[in-house]
Amino acid sequence: MKNKIKVAVLGATGFTGEMLVEILLDHPKVEVTYLASRTPNAIPYHKIFPRFYKKTDLLCENLNLDKAAKNSDIIFLTLPHTVSMSVVPQLLKEKRKIIDLSADYRIKNLKDYKKYYKIPHKDKINLKKAVYGLPEINKDLIPNTDIIANPGCYPTSVILALFPLLKEGLIEDKVIVDAKSSITGAGRKAVIDYHYSNISDNIWAYKPFIHQHTPEILSILKENTARDIDLTFVPHVVGVDAGIYSTIYITFKNKISKIEVTKIYNKYYKNCTFIRLLESLPKLKNVIGTNFCDIGFALNSNGKDCVLASSIDNLIKGAAGAAIQNMNIMQGWPESLGLL
Repeated sequence: MKNKIKVAVLGATGFTGEMLVEILLDHPKVEVTYLASRTPNAIPYHKIFPRFYKKTDLLCENLNLDKAAKNSDIIFLTLPHTVSMSVVPQLLKEKRKIIDLSADYRIKNLKDYKKYYKIPHKDKINLKKAVYGLPEINKDLIPNTDIIANPGCYPTSVILALFPLLKEGLIEDKVIVDAKSSITGAGRKAVIDYHYSNISDNIWAYKPFIHQHTPEILSILKENTARDIDLTFVPHVVGVDAGIYSTIYITFKNKISKIEVTKIYNKYYKNCTFIRLLESLPKLKNVIGTNFCDIGFALNSNGKDCVLASSIDNLIKGAAGAAIQNMNIMQGWPESLGLL
């Protein structure tokens, strides 16, 4: 496999891990060389997911960090929150590049991390070094780091919608986010609420004011705009196969026109491959199976009250696709490689 880099996926049997493997197997500059999960015995990956039969003969085995490092150049971590920080130091010592899809390296404030994830952070040194991997905002920082904190799915949809307007200082501090996600965003878990009979044709709100993505949204927006917002974030589970749809309620400080709002979004996102700015509000089905984030808005006739809407596939642009986008940038490849 000349001119291909070797990659490992640790946590390869979760929804995100499975999606990562699917995209990576078709990536023209990648060879998938190691897969691991919490499995007592090594088993062919296609025995777990039959759709990979004849696409890969790799075994999925219990995690061995030495083997992972030996057999890869870049390692994707799709491990549960609070686990990555225990394995990252060893992998970085082995001079491997890390793209972590958990929350362990997203939140720089140690008190916030402990508050929302219930344990102290164990890797303060590498936490400081990690770059938040939202390419539309931090593209210039991504090639210069060995550890990427891949963004959360809800934060991706919310931050991308708010960032240009907040950066320009145009909106009032109060922001309300009503966000809806497929249950796949919570991972594969043996929980009765996640059973098909409970999810299908159903919707419910959960964790208002206390969702763990709240500090991520607030801190990344503050870091990149130097502005604070008063955020009410209410996530919902909705009975769809995939996707996130965020409806965001804002008020402009001064009267503004639709043309002016559109110009602001174009100023920041015109050259962003995976952002599609719409003339109307987005529809979820249009992003499923893609790495796109669709953004639209509706402005009240008073020129101040506004509804933003942002939609993504939670497993792709909200997780695996963004991770591969980050890998491409780290390697100096076109960021759309393997994603379009």
